[in-house]
Amino acid sequence: MAVLPGVPASVRSARTLTREVLGAGHPAVDAAALCVSELVANAIAYSRSGLPGGTLALTVRARPGHVLIRVRDAGSRTAPALARQDPGAEHGYGLRIVIALAAEWGTAATARGRATWCRLEGSPS
Repeated sequence: MAVLPGVPASVRSARTLTREVLGAGHPAVDAAALCVSELVANAIAYSRSGLPGGTLALTVRARPGHVLIRVRDAGSRTAPALARQDPGAEHGYGLRIVIALAAEWGTAATARGRATWCRLEGSPS
């Protein structure tokens, strides 16, 4: 688990960490890096983790047959939601991307906020 500051630069740090954990040869590395980017960006944009001094926790675990990603943020008043898509919208695709790539995903309240997770199929070669 890595604890990252709730600032936009942490999206890149989370992506780098994901690639380091999984290794370049892992078949799910690109999908995992993209899902991590979206989940971390959402935590920063839509939770108290993005407030000054806020943090989030990232866990990336390779298991036989799949990769589990979990982002714990400081929580918000609402659960993650799929944004309404307007033609030409530049934002609001994050969870849709995760849903498209993941075998399953979910979100749950925790003692410290909220955890959003996804499971990607794929075993190391």
